[in-house]
Amino acid sequence: MILAGWATQFASSVLLVWCGYQSYQSIETASWKDDAHWLTFWLLYSFLSFLEMVLDPIMYKLPFWYEAQLCVLVYLSVFGGAQTIYAAIGKRAILAVEGGVKELGQNEKVAEFAGRARAQSEYVKGRVQGAMNKAE
Repeated sequence: MILAGWATQFASSVLLVWCGYQSYQSIETASWKDDAHWLTFWLLYSFLSFLEMVLDPIMYKLPFWYEAQLCVLVYLSVFGGAQTIYAAIGKRAILAVEGGVKELGQNEKVAEFAGRARAQSEYVKGRVQGAMNKAE
């Protein structure tokens, strides 16, 4: 490990805050290119986060794992790696699993769960808005 575990976690957190701010800034501009950059970044970041969740019991044992994660985040966000990776393999990978994802979305149990989750989120949203209105 080159950096302490907390240092790479902290650097990754700061980088993600910066990426969030850059995403906000891109929404406020008229250009679609920066929107595409950040949308592609967040798409790949969510995929990598899923892989990390699945593979973490194995990967965290590898030396320099957290440093490698930080380097990947920098590459995707700062050096345009998100578009490069998406063009090379991302689009094909998504198309390969698209049918299964659509089929899963049509599953009755999944649809029922999604409906309950949607209803619960609306309930929470109403409670938060009510609390904010009382605070004013």
